[in-house]
Amino acid sequence: MDNDANGMMGASGPRDPGGPAAGRARIPGPADPPDGVTGRARPPVPQQPTGSSGRASVGGSSGRASVGGPGAGRASVSGSASISGSASVSGSASVSGSASVFGAPPRASASVPAAMGAAGRASVGRASVGGPDGGEPGADGDPIKPGKQSSVSKAKRRRRRNIIIASIAAFIMIFGIGIVAGTYYFDTVALPDDLSLNQSTTIYYSDGVTPMARIGENRTVLPLDKIPKDVQHAVVAAEDNSFYTNDGVDYKGVVRAAWNNISGGDRQGASTISQQYARRWADLEGVTYARKLREAVIALKLNQQYSKDEIMAMYLNVVYFGRGAYGIEAAAQAYFGKSADKLEMNEGMVLAGLIKNPEGSGKGSPFDPNIDKKQAQDRFDYIKGQMLKLKFCSDADAPTKMKYPEKVVTPAEWRANSSQSQNLSKPEGLIVHHVLGEVAALTDPKTGSLLYEDIDAKGDKNFDKIRNGGLKIVTTIDKDMQPIAVREASRNKDSNMNNQPPNLQAALVAVEPGTGGVKAYYGGDNGNGNDYAAYYNDPVLGNGKDSCCGGHPPGSTFKVYTLATALMAGYKTDSMWNGVPRDFPPDRTAKLGNQVKNATEGPVPNCDSGSGQWCTLKEITVQSLNVPFYAMTREILGAPKVIDTARAAGITDMWATVQGQALPQRIDLRTKTGADVSPKYFSNEVAFGQYPITVLEHAGGLATFAAKGVAVKTHFLKEVWKDNKKTYQEVIKPQKIPGFTDQMADDLAYILQDVPKHYGLTNNQGVSPGGYNLAGKTGTWQLGNTTSKGNAHAWMGGFVPYDPSKKSNGLAAAVWVGNKGDEQAIKFTNGQPIIGGKLPGPIWRDFMDAALKKINTPKLKFPPARGTGSKDVGDGISPQPSLPVDPGFPNPGQSQTGPGIPNPSTSQSRRPR
Repeated sequence: MDNDANGMMGASGPRDPGGPAAGRARIPGPADPPDGVTGRARPPVPQQPTGSSGRASVGGSSGRASVGGPGAGRASVSGSASISGSASVSGSASVSGSASVFGAPPRASASVPAAMGAAGRASVGRASVGGPDGGEPGADGDPIKPGKQSSVSKAKRRRRRNIIIASIAAFIMIFGIGIVAGTYYFDTVALPDDLSLNQSTTIYYSDGVTPMARIGENRTVLPLDKIPKDVQHAVVAAEDNSFYTNDGVDYKGVVRAAWNNISGGDRQGASTISQQYARRWADLEGVTYARKLREAVIALKLNQQYSKDEIMAMYLNVVYFGRGAYGIEAAAQAYFGKSADKLEMNEGMVLAGLIKNPEGSGKGSPFDPNIDKKQAQDRFDYIKGQMLKLKFCSDADAPTKMKYPEKVVTPAEWRANSSQSQNLSKPEGLIVHHVLGEVAALTDPKTGSLLYEDIDAKGDKNFDKIRNGGLKIVTTIDKDMQPIAVREASRNKDSNMNNQPPNLQAALVAVEPGTGGVKAYYGGDNGNGNDYAAYYNDPVLGNGKDSCCGGHPPGSTFKVYTLATALMAGYKTDSMWNGVPRDFPPDRTAKLGNQVKNATEGPVPNCDSGSGQWCTLKEITVQSLNVPFYAMTREILGAPKVIDTARAAGITDMWATVQGQALPQRIDLRTKTGADVSPKYFSNEVAFGQYPITVLEHAGGLATFAAKGVAVKTHFLKEVWKDNKKTYQEVIKPQKIPGFTDQMADDLAYILQDVPKHYGLTNNQGVSPGGYNLAGKTGTWQLGNTTSKGNAHAWMGGFVPYDPSKKSNGLAAAVWVGNKGDEQAIKFTNGQPIIGGKLPGPIWRDFMDAALKKINTPKLKFPPARGTGSKDVGDGISPQPSLPVDPGFPNPGQSQTGPGIPNPSTSQSRRPR
């Protein structure tokens, strides 16, 4: 920002009592004229002959030039040009013409900035160049008496005379050309169509065209009648004390910028409010004479086209005050936490003082009392003096109205409150928080340091380079899928959540298999509120700490990871398992009141064999039986292996109950193996989903199985652009789950296709109403420590076929339904308990159908079962009687299966106890 304005140069100076009549053109120079001589520069020249009107005289002693006669219309030029020496020049030259410069109407005279040239008429008659004594100079500079000149000296004088004549002629030609060029330049410079500010950071959908949100440039345009007059006066006193009387241009600033640009001096110059606004409007940068000139022309035209009040209103709505606040309304909120129309005089004075240097060295304005109290007070006192001088406040009112404000919002308070003013109250606000957290975590590949981290005056870290850096941030969110997710998971007439009890809350996340890109995200209605789909660490608009609300117990939906672990352990899809509730001594028994039970299918499973002790792996998955999954984890697989499968699929956070902690603690699995955390934090109950995970990561895990076991980290950030250059491109690093083959992925999908069918979400062929083959898993988790109180959490998650060769990247999604606040039993309006297949299930299915149709996903079928594995029996107990001992059969004590008896070397069986 330029320094304080110096006012204006008038259209015509005071009349010289002994000089020419008013109406002459006046060109201001760097110094004021002597007393008694106004509007004209005429230094005394010893023994200078008086010339007739129109004669030009160049004095060798003074170095100044006076052009023109005493009549009206004469141009008086002051400057620093000089022609020294001694010569007598005769002859005459005349340059006449008329020009209107800087928009002044044609008249006998005009006020002309020095950088532009003269306006009006100029005539040059005979020129006489006098020596020190006013006589004719000799060859060596001394007077030569008449009659004694030599032919040599005459030749030298002749040559000197010719040079001077040529120089004057060249000057006159250039001067005339300047007048014409200036007039042409003024006519060709047009007012910009509109003001375009490029300081805000914009977040886009994945197409890179559709904006999702803007942060940083927080502006609310106000009419002038909503801006207190005292605030307007404070700005005038600080930036342009002649604002109400000038024509928009600081002519001295124009000259100074031109001279500094030529001479190599400091490039600075005072600018009026009109010039400052012109600079912002025309996006002019730097302090060169070219910018100053263009800025001045626009400022003059602004003053011709708009009133002072209109210019003041436009200026106060665009001027930058620091802290990302553009305009007086944003500044009032950023520094005083109130609307501009509530500002007092002293508060307006503080804000006006910031305009001169709103950011300082990057840590904040030095005129912010939170940054530098002394400079802030000095600046305030300066504005106070100017306001008193301009009669904007009486001396009597000054002690009360001009007392420094007691409270100015600190930078930390501003950052904490700023997200409330960023229009992030919609569901997409949560996406903004997530993606900003990812941008803030970007590092310099050479140094490893955070790219956008900065330090404020107090040494506190911030990420204002993101907030106010003019970045273009492109997310992975699909602009067509996102509104469908919001529609299906929020409360509206088209949603399954419509008219449900008010305590219920849903969350939905969709992830693209093979890339890990989040395509749709709904974690709640309020982008500044709780995030029920995950948590974020946003240091840009937040404090960088974990947000609410983290994870939820996934219940039986977590069994997909246990199922995958069983397949990797060699168990077939039709291997046999015992689904009947029973004791697992010494820690899970009926006597202790914590016997492992199945959640919703009754005490005895209904399996095709007719025995609940002899159920296939597919049946125990579809019926979501807890007992066999607990048994296979406890006695066969081991909890660490199940956790490692979940980690490899994309689960990086799980919450555990830690002794001495009132709330579950998040355990970071990125650097810890299953053996590191189990049994320390997680026991065998991990098999059926006791420990909370996020909807976001669960959707990512399901996307891994859709992509044949290829995991890619879930993410929101696709690209970052700065100044039309891409500075970041999403990094996709696919990693296969160790030991999990494509054939196992097909077997897993084969089992999971029957889950939506089991709950009526698809037809008997596993096809949804929209025509898509769906595979998924339901889940619930109880309220409290017993199933008798009902469920507190319900889930549904799954995917469609994935085949990039057929132009289908597929899609995976997870849905959770639970409580907004304290946990209570989740029930339908009619009082029936909610389970995974009954409310989350329809939300999930309807979203998948609508989203897949919207993006024109091909309708593919899942591959058939591959029959991987070699183990036919897990812990199942065959209902058939034991056969006689035979060398070719298992030893007594082992169960038989009848037809298709498994190979004893690859089977495990168990007798009832």
